[in-house]
Amino acid sequence: MKKYPSISVVHNRLNYKSKSGLSPVYLRIYHKGKTDYALLDIVPPIHKRDWIGDTHQDLYVLKPEINRIIRDILFHTRDWVQDRILMGHPLTVKEIKEHLQLSKTNETFNEFIDRYIRHINKRKSDEEKLSPLTVQTYRSFEVRLNEFRPDIRFDDLTPTFIYEFERFLAVDCKLRGVTRVKHFDKFKICYRAALKEGLVKLDVKLMFDDLKIKQEKSRRVSLTQAELRALRDTTLPDPRDEFFKNIFLFGCLTGLYYSDIRNLTHANIEEIKLEDNEESVRYIAGHRSKNDEEFVIPIFPDTQKILDRFSSWNKDKKPSKILLFKELISDQKFNLKLKSIASQLEIDKEISAKVARHSFTEMMVSLGVPIKKVGRALGHQKTSTTEIYGRQSKANAMRGWIDLKL
Repeated sequence: MKKYPSISVVHNRLNYKSKSGLSPVYLRIYHKGKTDYALLDIVPPIHKRDWIGDTHQDLYVLKPEINRIIRDILFHTRDWVQDRILMGHPLTVKEIKEHLQLSKTNETFNEFIDRYIRHINKRKSDEEKLSPLTVQTYRSFEVRLNEFRPDIRFDDLTPTFIYEFERFLAVDCKLRGVTRVKHFDKFKICYRAALKEGLVKLDVKLMFDDLKIKQEKSRRVSLTQAELRALRDTTLPDPRDEFFKNIFLFGCLTGLYYSDIRNLTHANIEEIKLEDNEESVRYIAGHRSKNDEEFVIPIFPDTQKILDRFSSWNKDKKPSKILLFKELISDQKFNLKLKSIASQLEIDKEISAKVARHSFTEMMVSLGVPIKKVGRALGHQKTSTTEIYGRQSKANAMRGWIDLKL
């Protein structure tokens, strides 16, 4: 006998013939020889011409928004059943049906968000699937919301709640305006999904449109060339600190995100002979994990020294899937490590993995490297994104002028 119950979607289970052609949708629950049906009352009656009922493709009805609700309920119920069984709780058909009838009122908004994120890519085709970084942004929002209130009821979601959460992000979490906007973008999407399931009543506009988040000008922190030379020439006593200091320096010399450095392999190191020069030029090429844009970055002498000393490049020079830098830690741990390193080197700037990218861009622009070349190295989709750095510094704007004497 099957350990797990069989849960499926059924339309017009009694095969009634109504004049309107509309019939309700049920979940069919079969377990240990017993069968029962639970009416999905938040799903409107479906016309027989709109019913697909393709369980293999998870396509039940022609209307995408209704189909999404049905799939969410089905996924949520199956997850709940699996969790109960894995925890050793015996289940009956009656208990599963009761859970379905109560889940709409017993589930918290926090639990709904967790369910939504877990299934966020199950609703999409391969081309539409969100990247791991985007899913992580949803999780970051979820963490902040749980810190604010771990047991939010759907009735708690009011404009006043929105303002209180925004204040929590600004005052308690000290998040800048642009970061708070990103959190509320995800909040809106999750709220809209709850609205489609009939779990909340207020329209998205009534909830969020009056919210004005002050957009502070972003402060781009970067290291000067003198600071980078001091960073390069100072040896830290702890070998692990010295290793991660050089990983940060590698980011400053390449403009690569730390997450992209973590994924570099021998295959990313390429060589080419220039038409007007017999010498081979070595460079790093690949695609950003954030937007899949291609980057092409020259390997400078200092970059090569880091590769020779700290990467696996000097052990196996054949292009392969071998990681260049092994045993790299997570982004969060890397940023914590950088704070410790900055303290040891007496750097009075708040350095993080992203500071390396800013430092590279500022340095290249200040040295007069054309914006298009810098943008190609960074994997920017638009030149305007790179041009922001050219406007950052007044010192950069003053470079390159002639000494005018009338």
